Amino acid sequence: MKTWRVSCFILSTSLTSPHSDNTILPNGGFLKNMYLKWKQIYTVVFLTAIVVGVSCRSDARAESNLFPVYPIIQPNVTFWTDIYTRYASNQGVIHDKRHMNRIYGSIELADPDLPGGRKINRQRIKKAKKKYKRILAKLMRGDPPSGLLENQVATLFGPDSKPGDFRLAMRNIRCQIGQKDRFLAGIIRSGAYIDKIKQTFRSAGLPEDLAYLPHVESSFNPRAYSKFGAAGIWQFTRSTGRSYLRVDYIIDERRDPILSSFAAVKFLRHNYRKLKTWPMAITAYNHGTAGMLRAQRSHGNYETIFKNYRSRIFRFASRNFYSEFLAAREAAENYRQYFGDLKLDSPTKSIEIVLNGYVSLPEVARHLKLSIAELRNLNPALRHPVFLGQKYVPGGYRLRLPEKNNEGIENITVYLPDKLYRHHQKRSHIYTVRRGDTAGKIARTHGVKLNDLLAANNLGARATIYINQNIKIPLPDEKTTNSAGRDLYAPKKHRESQFPKAQPVNKPPEPNPMLEFMLAQNTGDHTRHAEPLPVVISEQSLAVKDNSEQRSIPTTDLWQLKQVTYEPQLKPEMVESHFVVKRVWKQRGIPVGTIRVEAEETLGHYAEWLNVTAAAIRRLNGLRYGRSLHLSQQIKIPLHRTTQEEFEEKRFEYHQELAEDFFASYHIGKVLTYSIKKGDSIWSLCHQEFEVPLWLIKRYNADVDFNALIPSQQLLIPVVEKNA
Repeated sequence: MKTWRVSCFILSTSLTSPHSDNTILPNGGFLKNMYLKWKQIYTVVFLTAIVVGVSCRSDARAESNLFPVYPIIQPNVTFWTDIYTRYASNQGVIHDKRHMNRIYGSIELADPDLPGGRKINRQRIKKAKKKYKRILAKLMRGDPPSGLLENQVATLFGPDSKPGDFRLAMRNIRCQIGQKDRFLAGIIRSGAYIDKIKQTFRSAGLPEDLAYLPHVESSFNPRAYSKFGAAGIWQFTRSTGRSYLRVDYIIDERRDPILSSFAAVKFLRHNYRKLKTWPMAITAYNHGTAGMLRAQRSHGNYETIFKNYRSRIFRFASRNFYSEFLAAREAAENYRQYFGDLKLDSPTKSIEIVLNGYVSLPEVARHLKLSIAELRNLNPALRHPVFLGQKYVPGGYRLRLPEKNNEGIENITVYLPDKLYRHHQKRSHIYTVRRGDTAGKIARTHGVKLNDLLAANNLGARATIYINQNIKIPLPDEKTTNSAGRDLYAPKKHRESQFPKAQPVNKPPEPNPMLEFMLAQNTGDHTRHAEPLPVVISEQSLAVKDNSEQRSIPTTDLWQLKQVTYEPQLKPEMVESHFVVKRVWKQRGIPVGTIRVEAEETLGHYAEWLNVTAAAIRRLNGLRYGRSLHLSQQIKIPLHRTTQEEFEEKRFEYHQELAEDFFASYHIGKVLTYSIKKGDSIWSLCHQEFEVPLWLIKRYNADVDFNALIPSQQLLIPVVEKNA
């Protein structure tokens, strides 16, 4: 920008010099003057072009200095560039995870979304690794290579290789699945957001190339969701996201590409201020700021960390994260070179209105004659219960509406009359199912309509409930849309096309004897009627009827097997932990209750739900700073700023949120048994061994004390597969 100002000043000075006027002079002086004038202009333009060219090269060098490609990581950058631009997802690259330029070969993979596809791929990858391990073992023994493949592998190590090099390489064989097709789809999707995101970074004074980071995190997929709860294009975890965004059961701003980009700016700027270089700050995006500060204190600069740093959690993903960013930037900036001309998605035109109070989104959709799908596409931060009508959109929310016929926002606001606004959010009471309960009985006891109860809990037509299941009791006057998006309070003519006549939905909450009888017959926890189908994993398994124990209890002989697979019958998406406050009393004039810690809960969660500080909870329980909670630990909570019912509701909704978001993206393919080994911890098993969240493993092992695992103890481990 400064270069352009200088050039313009020189040019304007030339044109306004005393000898540059158009006065007619004798003997052809006018033409001579014009010749001299354009000669000056040409000279200035030529010099300006040189200066601008030098400036652009300086900017490029400055950008290169911000994101240096160190010689030590160049092989990794080249590797990931090939993964993004050369190998598709039906190809697996067999390589050395420490020496990324050591590529042994590639294999063909099946479509993982086809039946049996993942199993086929596991077998092919395992077979390929064994093949190369045999070759490396032969070379380690000093046997000369024979055949083309063995000679190719030997060439990768060079003539000075030692037996130890081959031994180490045997442990470092890895398969990386190609991502060309996914990266290509990400580039197309990025067209809807990339310019706005770059502008956001520029406005904050940060390098705009950071806008390419979502290619590594999510391929610019706003619906991306990891097994451990990272969401959106920036893949913020819930804890990190809450530092910059609203993340709860109603709104999850991590899923909004634009709103989450503002959070990414703040987070990356925070990392840079702490770590001083962009390679370190970007690596901290994956590894954590505190972790990179520890690495920096012990090893110094990025190159040394990359070469020598070892820790329990600084593993392959963290070590390669900066290299992946550089490769993604290269592939995205020069996508025409790698993919040809592409038609990128365009930004969606919309307008925003600020809501004056709580509103039901299905009611707004009907009033504005919009579909729920349109509103969902424009408002990705709103969670599923809002679109079902189970929760209201809160007041003050900037609701996006489609821009149609260039209507201005002043014309749209009149379409939301005062009658659509509510003063309070929908509240739900949580009830734990007991033996003998049916859906109809629970609805009658709490004075709500049966269909409202079914819709609020997505129970379906059979209304199967289980002992210890937590279900929401909607308020008597709530109007709810069921899981299929059907309006239970639609006009009668439309409603009859949605539901059988035998299941009327517009009656007062008196029981329907025939419907209730049918529901009771199909309710697995009603002791007087049919029991649920048993869980069968072998002829030796023992089926248990209550859902509190509804998991297979194999006999001793069965436990001696190393691995058992079966079709899972457990409903892991069902929330059945104990969220009720045990008892409440007054301590020094303040109401206090006791709870037991459930999976994925922290002091930070309790502080959020109770509207107090974590320090206050620590003081109440005599916990020193830095001490973590453990599963089933009993702690006291203060209830002077939040009622017991509000706390229980928020706690339930948090766990409901985990389950709903997880099973929107994943399903359980099968369940294995695992025998605990010496040195195992539940953290290492969840994050490193199986990549399954603790709350999910706990649901399959309800009676296991995860604080005291012992060798040879058996765990049921669900195998998680991504939804097609």
